[in-house]
Amino acid sequence: MSGLDQTVAIDAVYTRSINLSRDGHALELVQAYLPTSRAVQALEQMAGGLGQAAQSRALALNGPYGSGKSALGLFAGALLSAPDDALHQTAAGVLEQTDAPLAARFRAAVADSRGYLRVAVNGIPDSLTRQLMLALGIAVEQAGLPEPLLDEILTAAQPGQPMDQLVALIARVQQAWAEVGGCGLLIELDELGKFLEYESYHPQHREIHLLQLLAEHAYQASPAPLQLLVMLHQAFEHYSQRLGKQLRDEWQKVQGRFESIAFLEPAEQSLRIMAAAFRRDTALPAAVSATLDRATERLAAEGALPLGLEPAKARQLFDQCYPLHPLTLLILPTLCQKVAQNERTLFSYLGSEEPYGLRERLRRLHGGDWVLPWDLYDYFILNQSASIADPLTAHRWMEVITALERLDASAGDDAVRLLKTIGLLNLIGAQRGLKASQALLAMLFGDALDGLIGRLESASTIHFRRFNQEYRVWQGSDFDLRSALDAAAAEQNELPLADTLNQLAPLKPVVARRA
Repeated sequence: MSGLDQTVAIDAVYTRSINLSRDGHALELVQAYLPTSRAVQALEQMAGGLGQAAQSRALALNGPYGSGKSALGLFAGALLSAPDDALHQTAAGVLEQTDAPLAARFRAAVADSRGYLRVAVNGIPDSLTRQLMLALGIAVEQAGLPEPLLDEILTAAQPGQPMDQLVALIARVQQAWAEVGGCGLLIELDELGKFLEYESYHPQHREIHLLQLLAEHAYQASPAPLQLLVMLHQAFEHYSQRLGKQLRDEWQKVQGRFESIAFLEPAEQSLRIMAAAFRRDTALPAAVSATLDRATERLAAEGALPLGLEPAKARQLFDQCYPLHPLTLLILPTLCQKVAQNERTLFSYLGSEEPYGLRERLRRLHGGDWVLPWDLYDYFILNQSASIADPLTAHRWMEVITALERLDASAGDDAVRLLKTIGLLNLIGAQRGLKASQALLAMLFGDALDGLIGRLESASTIHFRRFNQEYRVWQGSDFDLRSALDAAAAEQNELPLADTLNQLAPLKPVVARRA
């Protein structure tokens, strides 16, 4: 019997990482892009500065590794390309399906022009001045701007150059681009944190001030205004810990020149992106559809669906992402945030040929089979366990491993699978109703659940928390601290204020003095 890999495929375009310099003209990446709520927010911010008048045009995207910042940078560059360029036409068409008025603003901004001159800089541990000038030189050469201007740019590609002269050189590029029909200059600095780390080790260069000057210059009116988009994983000050207080204060001041957007997608958006990667050329078996109907109903009743995701839409996503079981699908994005690099790790799993990776599982599964939560556990413990950076998550992961090692082999394979499932749900933390509750676990283990739980409890590997009705691998108190605090506060509110003050700070007796 052939495997599910004959009917289910993962689009390879979603499984590759993006490099702004290398992929600047990759039309397939623009076609595959899904504008999420955070992406639309960032694009609206950029659209506010598309005119020639003075306007804030310096934007910083702050988000963890693999959250899609580079993909947005690529898409924004395509939107600002020349109107007759296939990149612009494709990007505007994609955005129109999500936000037609916003797409119209980008179309109008580049109409009857050569669009924006795009300068893409990928962060490496090096001088920001050198890498920015080299990228600017490449853009100028490709655009066919005057050769003397290119020579000046390449000459300036050295640390220690006067910052005001570098900004003046960028202004001349803007002017030259406007004279040949261009309408703006887009500078994108991806992985800015690597430049900041380099700067923290070479503070004598003071290149942090170049960012300040560029942000201030982007505000100015111009026939070809500067749009400045930087992408980094943390706020500026996190890269300045090794510096003295005076320099740290300066870095904070520079960050204040940028409009910041926290770039981390909610779970519902991650599910949409994941579903777009699946390709299937046959209808689902009736038994699978019935299972999805029951699962959707149960998850909705338990409040386990992501906030804002309606049951009908959830059912459609579950259908698109078969053979991932609905619980597996809901666990996966949050698990990738907790233990690895968000969407980058998510799509690495989807395209992985490693043991328990999705493509490897597709070859082994047949129609009606599922990828279940314990398969995720096996994949991450084998292939991603070394990437866990958060100490609390790493500690909890070790608790699950220890519990599995303590479990007697006589407990059986199903008990092991249950323990792995509870452990994963514990790792991601309770997401509303998405937790290791009796109702959700019964979706996977059915009538056998009570007996399996009894085995794990007798082995002291799981514990039931009554106040929030979930099973835990690591032992914790059932004491509901929040409720106790609320009750104590309510009691205090009933006491007269004067009596409370007299008890906490009694007045000292005052002895009358003889006149």
